[in-house]
Amino acid sequence: GAVSGLTGIRVTNAGSATSLTVEAVAVNGYTGIYARNFGTGATSITTTGAVTGIAGPGIDVANYGTDLTVDAMTVSGDNTGLAAFNFGTGATKVTAKGTVTGASGAGILARTGTTTTGGIIVDAAGAGGGLTGIQVENNGAGATTITATGTVEGGNAAIKAISSAGQAISITTSGLVRNSSQIASLVAVETSGGPVTFTNNGGLLGTVKLGTAANIVANNATWNTAGINEFGGGTLTNDVGKDIVTAAVGYDSPVTTTFKALSNFTNNGRLTMANGIAGDVTNQFAGDATFAAGSVLAVDINGTGAADRFAVEGTADLSGATLAVTAQGLAVGTYTVVSAGSGLGGTTFQALTGVTSTAFLSVTDTYDAYNAYLDVTKVRDFADAGLTPNQIATGEGLDSLTGGAVFGAVAGLATDAEARAAFDQLSGEVHASAKGMLVEDSRFVRDAATSRIRAAFGDGSTAALPVMAYGDGGPEMVAADTDRFAVWGQAFGSWGNTDSDGNAAAFDRSTGGLLAGADTLVGGWRVGLLGGYSHSSFDSDDRNSSGKSDSYHLGLYGGTNWGAIAFRTGAAYSWSSLSTKRSVAFNGFTDGLSADYDAGTAQVFGELAYKADAGQFKFEPFANLAYVSVHTDGFTEDGGDAALTSAGTSTDATFTTLGLRGSTDFALSGINVTARGMLGWRHAFGDVTPTSTFAFAGGDAFTIAGVPIARDSAVIEAGLDFNMSANATLGLSYTG
Repeated sequence: GAVSGLTGIRVTNAGSATSLTVEAVAVNGYTGIYARNFGTGATSITTTGAVTGIAGPGIDVANYGTDLTVDAMTVSGDNTGLAAFNFGTGATKVTAKGTVTGASGAGILARTGTTTTGGIIVDAAGAGGGLTGIQVENNGAGATTITATGTVEGGNAAIKAISSAGQAISITTSGLVRNSSQIASLVAVETSGGPVTFTNNGGLLGTVKLGTAANIVANNATWNTAGINEFGGGTLTNDVGKDIVTAAVGYDSPVTTTFKALSNFTNNGRLTMANGIAGDVTNQFAGDATFAAGSVLAVDINGTGAADRFAVEGTADLSGATLAVTAQGLAVGTYTVVSAGSGLGGTTFQALTGVTSTAFLSVTDTYDAYNAYLDVTKVRDFADAGLTPNQIATGEGLDSLTGGAVFGAVAGLATDAEARAAFDQLSGEVHASAKGMLVEDSRFVRDAATSRIRAAFGDGSTAALPVMAYGDGGPEMVAADTDRFAVWGQAFGSWGNTDSDGNAAAFDRSTGGLLAGADTLVGGWRVGLLGGYSHSSFDSDDRNSSGKSDSYHLGLYGGTNWGAIAFRTGAAYSWSSLSTKRSVAFNGFTDGLSADYDAGTAQVFGELAYKADAGQFKFEPFANLAYVSVHTDGFTEDGGDAALTSAGTSTDATFTTLGLRGSTDFALSGINVTARGMLGWRHAFGDVTPTSTFAFAGGDAFTIAGVPIARDSAVIEAGLDFNMSANATLGLSYTG
C-alpha cells in the first residue's frame, strides 16, 4: 500500500542475509525509499505508484550482493530522483515507466563498482535533473545500455555515460533529448570510456561530446545543434528524410558548428544551415563527407555576399545532393558553399533549388577541385527595366551599388513590372514633391500683402473688412483703412491635389495658418510688416509616403497710387521644418524610413494695376510678378538599406499673372452687399518641375522629379461682402 512519513521506507539487509526485496505502491518521505543490501543475494525494488523524496532522493538503493533491479513508476527527489548503486558482482537494471526527476542532481543515477560483471541497463520513459537527466557510471565489466522513450533533459547534460574500463555504450532515444536551457550549443549527450552507439529516434537539441573511440551516431530524427560537437572518431549517418540543423534558430548572428574528430559523415537526409542568417559555417574536422542520392544541403545567402558554408577536411562527394538555397537578397559575385580539403573528386550537386536567374541576374552553381560555388552574374542593368524618368533614375542609382540588402532584393525580382514597382517605392520622390508644395504655398504670404495694400488705398474688388478664405487659393485681407497706423490679421486654409504626370505620383496637401501685420503711411506710401505661422500636411499614397511641415513667415510690404495707377510690392522669408515618413515593401524587402530637415523660402513680388470705374462697377486690370526660391537642407533618412541621402539644393520659380478684378455694390434684403471677383492667367517658369538628388549608401547620385507646378493656369476669385453694420462686415470668398 501507500507509505507516508518522515522516513518513507527505510530498510537495511545485514551481511548475514541474502536477498533484499522491497515492493510498494506509493511512498512519500524525506527519502522515499532507502535500501541497503549488505547480504550475498540480489536486491529488487518494485513500486507501482509515485515515490517522492522531500529532502533527499526518491529512491536511494545500494547493493553489495549480486544483481540489482529497480522497477519504478514516477519518482521525484529533492536532489537525485532515483539513485541505484551496485557494488556487488551481478548485473544492474533500472526501469522507470514514469518520469524521474531530481531537482538539484540527476534524474536517474546508476553506478557500479569494479566487481560487477553484468553491465548496466537503464530503461526510462523520461527523466530530468538539475545536473543530468540520466547519468550512468559503469566501473565494472559488461556493456552500458540506455534506452529512453520520453523527454530527457539536464542542466549540464541530458544523458551522461561513463565507462571507465572501456566497455561499450549503447544509447537509444525515441523522445526529445536536450539540455535544460534548450540552447543548441550546450551539451545534450556526453560520454567517455568505451565506444558509443548512439541512435537518435526522437529528437536532439544540443551538442554531443563523445570519448575517443570508434563511435557510431545515427540520426533518425531532427537534431538541432550549434557550437562544438566532439565525436572522438567514428561515423555520423543522417537517415533518409531526417534533418540535422547546424544553424540554431533564434540566433541573431552567424554561428559556427563543428563536427570534431568525425571520421565519416554520410547524409541521406537534409543538412540544414539555413536559418535566415547567412554566414553560418559547419566544419567537419577529419574524415570525409558523402551526400547520398536524394540528400539535401540547405544554405542561406544574402545581398551582402555572405553565405553559409560546409567545410570538410577530407573529401566531399556531392553527386547525390540537391543544393537548396534560401536567398535574403542576391549580390553579384561568388558565394562559396562547400569547401573540401582533399577535394570534391569531380562531383557536383545533382540539382539547385531556391534561386533561379532573375530579370537581372544569372545564377549558376560552379566548381573547382576543392570548392562548390554559387555564381551570381549581373546580365542586365536595373535601369533597363524602368519606363518613367524616375524609375530609370532610381535604377541607375541601384546600378551603382555593388551589393547590399536593397540591391540584392531588387536583383532577385523576377519581372520588370516587379522592378518598376520597387523603383517607385525606393525613389523618395515625396521629398521633391514637397519642394513644389513650398513653392506653391508661398502665394499665401504675397497674396495677403498685396490684398492688404489694395484695401488700405480703398481700391476696388477688395473686401471692406477682414474675411475668411478657404479652398485651393489665397486669402482676402483686412478692410480699407485710412488710419495712419493699422493692425490686421487673417486665418487661411487650403486643400489641394496635383494629379500624376505619368512620372511622379499624385500628391495631396492641406495647409492652414494665421497671418498678422501692421502698416502705416509714410509720405504717399503705405508700408508694413507681417508675420505668421502655418502647418501643412501632405501625402503620396501611391508611394506610401507622407509628411508635414511647420512654417514661420516674416515679410515687408508696401504700395502707393499714382492717380489711377497702383503699385504694390513686398518681400518675405519663411522658415519650414519638414518631417517625412516612407514605407518600402516589395518581394523580399521591407523598410521604414523617416527624415527631418529644414527649408527656407525667399520671395519678392510686385504688382501694377490700373483702376477704372464704369457706373456702379469698378474694374482693375493688373500685372503681377513674383520670384520664389526654396532652399532645402541636406539630410539622410533614418531606416534601413533603402535610406537615401540628399544634399542641400535650391528650387527657383518665377510667376507672372495677368488678370482683371471687378466689383459692384447692391442691396439684398436691406443689407448692402459687395460682389467681387477676379479672373487671371498665371504663367510659371524656372524650376517648375521640382527635383531632388539622392544617393543610396555607397552609391552614385541620381535625380528624382516631383509633381510639376502648372506652367499655365487660370486663377479665379469670387466673393461676397455683407455689410452687417457700420463696424461689421461678413465676407465669403473662394480662390482657385
